[in-house]
Amino acid sequence: MSDKKNKNQKSKVNTKEVLVFFLLSLSLLSVYHINASAEERHHSHSPFKSIDEYIQRMESPDRVEWQKPDKVVDYLAIKNGDTVADIGAGSGYFTVILSKRIGENGKVYAVDIEKGMIEYIEKRAQKEGLNNMNYILAKPDDPLLPKSSVDLIFICDTYHHIEKRDGYLKILKDVLKKDGRLVIVDFHAVNTPVGPPLSMRIPKERTVKEILSAGFKAEAEYFFLPYQYFIIFSK
Repeated sequence: MSDKKNKNQKSKVNTKEVLVFFLLSLSLLSVYHINASAEERHHSHSPFKSIDEYIQRMESPDRVEWQKPDKVVDYLAIKNGDTVADIGAGSGYFTVILSKRIGENGKVYAVDIEKGMIEYIEKRAQKEGLNNMNYILAKPDDPLLPKSSVDLIFICDTYHHIEKRDGYLKILKDVLKKDGRLVIVDFHAVNTPVGPPLSMRIPKERTVKEILSAGFKAEAEYFFLPYQYFIIFSK
């Protein structure tokens, strides 16, 4: 009788311990989810608290070391007179280089969903005397580019922001000319000294699968960027 009573008491204690552990785990998970969500919103979809601060970060001299912008553009093999779209143009970090490479006979579309970024790029282009730029305040699910108008679409550190990628990729395919190309540069899904939160990153394999499924063909991949994958697709 005494043994049975002890077993019942022990069972009740174990049940209480499990319940306490479960509630504690649930609480910690909720806190983690809230913090992670807040970090992701800050990185991607919430309005910038300070565009100037964001631009300083994008234009940091340190970025040249790991982004290697001139080398990246070299590998794009664009030529004078081409039409290029920089989707997620931001501060114009790559847009300006692209503009200079294709010359006055070419055309660059600076595409961004943030009005402040478009205004900044426009002022920057005027200051630097770049007359081959067109500015598009896009929608999150549509870059609003003319159909069959672009030789090369360049998307750097922006693909992971696009939520409805299936539909977006179909639009991009329509935007490209017959022999047009799509370029994706984005962060590997591992911890790196710079870049978006790990939870927001898209593994290279998934990116490739999505783009191939949209009807594109893999053309080339380059491995000189330390934190990002760099892949060129053709229509």
